[in-house]
Amino acid sequence: MAAYDASINKALLPQQKDLRDHKEHCSADPEKLATVGRLHGHQVRIKRNDDEYGLYTVSEVRQENQDNVVRMGKSGRERLGTSDEFEGTLDSQVPHATLTDAHAECNGEFVERLDDDDMHTGLIVIAPHGGDIEAHTDQQAEHVASQLAGKGVRSWRCKGWHPRGAFAHWHITSTDIHEASFPLLNSVIARGFRYAVAFHGFDDPEIPYDILVGGCAPDTLKEELKCVIEDVVGSDFTVHITKPGLEKNTGGVSPMQSPTSSTPSSDDARYAGGAYVNGAGLTGVHQLSIRFRGKSHAATASTPNSYRFTAKP
Repeated sequence: MAAYDASINKALLPQQKDLRDHKEHCSADPEKLATVGRLHGHQVRIKRNDDEYGLYTVSEVRQENQDNVVRMGKSGRERLGTSDEFEGTLDSQVPHATLTDAHAECNGEFVERLDDDDMHTGLIVIAPHGGDIEAHTDQQAEHVASQLAGKGVRSWRCKGWHPRGAFAHWHITSTDIHEASFPLLNSVIARGFRYAVAFHGFDDPEIPYDILVGGCAPDTLKEELKCVIEDVVGSDFTVHITKPGLEKNTGGVSPMQSPTSSTPSSDDARYAGGAYVNGAGLTGVHQLSIRFRGKSHAATASTPNSYRFTAKP
């Protein structure tokens, strides 16, 4: 993968309001960006020093007098530990290609995983924020895939660990994820799965539910899933079906983000998040998301993330 020395500058206001409002977004010079094989909408790594590095979405390209200028809002720079402008590195590598999970955890890294047979088109289960980003979501996806192993179910996950906080440094809003930045995802995204189920976490005290079922699948399917979950968790946790279509309309606002970071006025907008990648679904038919309340720490028997549901075909 390729990289270049970058000068991380403040966003230009008012014209770069998107950068001010979205801490995961940055802008870059398109010609300089192309030298490392990245384009508008792709993800990149920005590194300030050996302790501060993370992922960003290039939400805007603009010609710069100094072509290595990368711009962020204040909250974007603060993700890397400073509100000041700084000199750093822009790297085209998003997931590390060779590390095991154990080595990734020890080294504060981000990796991508895919279980696939190059043929199955029925169901794919995904967890873009595994590891310590949204803890246990990757394990939930893996559990579903293992329960349905005989059905040829596929599974795609990302896992991230970071000494300064995995969520703060590795989280990319699911609808921003571009397959060109994730080689394993890119290998399956065009296949046309009939079903896709995404696992996410959230920790928003203003959301009065414990488990959220969303996505663009038919209401009948979501109601059936809600009933199955309720049969497992009983009265200990509340299950809520979110309004359809919000994944596309809200730009993938994550409930783990501060509610003040979301622009839609509807409370349900904060619950959005399905099996979407850069606005394009992994499936054209049934897309579901399941979000469990829980911070990025080990789940206990009293938290929804500790439940493992028996998957049925």
